[in-house]
Amino acid sequence: MKTSMLKASSALRQRLSRRHLAWSAAVGVVLALGYNAALPLIVTRTDARATMERLLDSWSGGKSRISGEPQIRFWPEPLVILPSTAIMSTGAQPRPLAEIGRITASFSLLSAIRGEPALEDVTLIDPVITIERLADGTTNWQLPHWLARPTPGMDNAVGGIAIENGRLKLRDALSGNSTDVAGIAGTVKWPSYAERLSAQFSTVLAGQEVGWAFVCDDPLAFFARRNAPVKTSITSIPLTFSFEGTGNLLLTPFASGHLQLSVPSLAALATWLGEAKDTGLPPGALSIDAKVATGEDILKLDDLQLTVGGAIATGVLDIALPKGKEPQIGGTLAFDRIDLNGLSISMPPPIDRSGRLLQLFENFVSRWRTDVRLSAQEVLVGSLHVTDLAAGVIINGNRASLDIGDSTYAGGSLSGRAALSEKGLEHGGRLQLSLRNADFATVLGGFGLKGPMPDGKGLLNLDIGTDRPLWDAGLGDASGRIRYSLTNGSLVGFDVHAFNDLLHKGEFFSLSEASEATFDFQAADIEASFADGTARLDRADLVSPSGNISLAGIIPYRNGSLALAGTLKDAAADDGKPLRFFVGGSWPNAVISPLSMLVGPK
Repeated sequence: MKTSMLKASSALRQRLSRRHLAWSAAVGVVLALGYNAALPLIVTRTDARATMERLLDSWSGGKSRISGEPQIRFWPEPLVILPSTAIMSTGAQPRPLAEIGRITASFSLLSAIRGEPALEDVTLIDPVITIERLADGTTNWQLPHWLARPTPGMDNAVGGIAIENGRLKLRDALSGNSTDVAGIAGTVKWPSYAERLSAQFSTVLAGQEVGWAFVCDDPLAFFARRNAPVKTSITSIPLTFSFEGTGNLLLTPFASGHLQLSVPSLAALATWLGEAKDTGLPPGALSIDAKVATGEDILKLDDLQLTVGGAIATGVLDIALPKGKEPQIGGTLAFDRIDLNGLSISMPPPIDRSGRLLQLFENFVSRWRTDVRLSAQEVLVGSLHVTDLAAGVIINGNRASLDIGDSTYAGGSLSGRAALSEKGLEHGGRLQLSLRNADFATVLGGFGLKGPMPDGKGLLNLDIGTDRPLWDAGLGDASGRIRYSLTNGSLVGFDVHAFNDLLHKGEFFSLSEASEATFDFQAADIEASFADGTARLDRADLVSPSGNISLAGIIPYRNGSLALAGTLKDAAADDGKPLRFFVGGSWPNAVISPLSMLVGPK
């Protein structure tokens, strides 16, 4: 009996359980059908379009228009998909601000039920942003009123915006320049007006991935053109840049903080900017680290540390941009060591007239005024080893020069000027040097000159120039003058007595036959001019107690040949008449011909 009752009770529970499951399933189906039927009534396509248009208008300060029918999805999460959108500026003459291929955004069902639909996590797909500077100097973009004049308690949060496959078009009606940057991806996060604004974008430029980041802890103050803490950086393999400090968005922006710039290779940077691979720039690195501050029309770089290749400099620079006047650069840079030999600088022939580097350089020379003082404890240029350099870089209009006020070389004082032609790089330049009280034995040894050369303490003045392009000019294209004066010097490898004896024999002989001694002199004066590959030796006089030597003639240095007429006046000669001779052949293997051999046979 008991067993029968238990079986009946179990069967009853099973029937009730099946009925409960059936009712639960039925209720679930009804709720699901009601959910799907009710949601389109709560969130309509019209509401979605209107909400997004208000949001875009608020962000951009313009007027947006969404074409086509929006789509609304509720599974797996509520999502609005809006078709192509155009945003125009407001005013009498609307200008295009942006065109967006597609917009997606999530939304909260609770806010929709309350009648306050809010779109979040907005993604702009294939947007094209246009920034124009118009002919009157204004731009097509203007700050929205709520950013230009923020009010307390306002909190219409932007939230998060993502960009996929964006394009930025920059147009400048004043200069006629335009730039397009495609393939932009990134995010903007601004949870509320009281919180941090951060933006991060990336793209690929000329085959290199470039990233830009911006962070502001007080964005309302920043957009209201008040000072606010900001951080920004640009990262790429050819170039990195960062700034951290305070800044604002005034018409004349202000920034104060720490700036860093790093270029691993100047040559690689030039190639990335679109120049030919052979730019002539050194492969060395460039870096700048400084405290920066801007005023109304000036940029100051204090505590500057500049590294170019292996050269390190400290100093200050002021960059002025006065209204209606030429921009100016002034300041001082102190280097410890400048090794130009390590930079491997070369001038590639020819330079493309359309090259950005040449255009930037010529624009800089023609438009900027520059007065920068340089100093260096040590400078290496070829065989030159200069110490205690004090110089200045002067640019004024089309004139550009490097002026060496003072330096020490070979125990003497070196000064001079290197100037570019006012007509431009293609028209060459000029070099003027003066070396006083130097040890010319060291100078001549440093340049590796062969053969008997007068050395001692003295003066060298050099004035040389060319009207050929600097990257295509050789020694044969230069013209100028040189003066070389010495006191109490010597002519090593010249035996004046042997030379005198060989002249008296009246036969041809090689200069090397009179090279076993040194000719000491009291004074030496040499003056020469050169042009078209030929040097004209106007005079070369060497005065000594044992006799005087004078030379004059031409030296076609294109082929190293000689054509000189000379005299030797032996102080011990009875008749006092000078011996005349001709110098031919090539240096240092000169061939001497006594005058008697030239006027007739012996």
